[in-house]
Amino acid sequence: MNTVELDGAAISDEQLLQQVVAHDASALQQLYLRHANAVYALANYILRDNAIAEELTQEIFLTVWNKAEQYRAEHARFRTWLLSITRYRAIDQLRQKRRRIQPSLSLDDTSIAEEQAPITEPIDTQRELHLLLRHLPPEQRLAIELCYFEGYTHEEIAAYLHIPLGTLKSRILLGLKKLREIMKEGK
Repeated sequence: MNTVELDGAAISDEQLLQQVVAHDASALQQLYLRHANAVYALANYILRDNAIAEELTQEIFLTVWNKAEQYRAEHARFRTWLLSITRYRAIDQLRQKRRRIQPSLSLDDTSIAEEQAPITEPIDTQRELHLLLRHLPPEQRLAIELCYFEGYTHEEIAAYLHIPLGTLKSRILLGLKKLREIMKEGK
C-alpha cells in the first residue's frame, strides 16, 4: 500500500482519496505524484502515442477529482481502480479513433490500396511483428503482447484485465488467427 509521511503519520492512497472527496487539492497532487507515471505508462502502452497518453493521464486525474466518491476500497485497491479506469479510457480512445478513420476508407480507393500493399518479405524482426499487431483490435493486441512479449501467464493477464480466463484465451486465439491471415495475404 502506498503511504506518505505527513507530520509523522503515514497517509495511504485511500486516506488521500477521502481528502480528495472533500476537495483537498493537495491530496490529489500527492496521488498524482505517486501514480501519474504508471497511468501514463499504461495509456502510452495501449495508445502508442505520447501526446494522447499525456492528455489521457490528465483526464484520468480529473476523473479522480470529480468521481473520488465512487471508489470502493472493498472492491479493489486505489491503484488497481485507477489503472482500470486508465485501461478502459485508453481502449475507448482507440475505438473512437478507429471510428473516425473507418468511414473515410473506401475499398475502391487505389491510393489506400497502394499504401497498404501486402507484406511479401518474411517476418523476421520484432519490429515487423509489432507493426502487424497494429492491425488487430486493441483487446486482442493487448492480450497477445502481454502473453508473448511481456511473459505473463494467461491467469495473470485475465486477472489484470478483469476478464474471464476463457475470454482472454479467445482473444489470443482470434488475434493469432487474424495475424496468420494477414501473413498469408502477404505471401
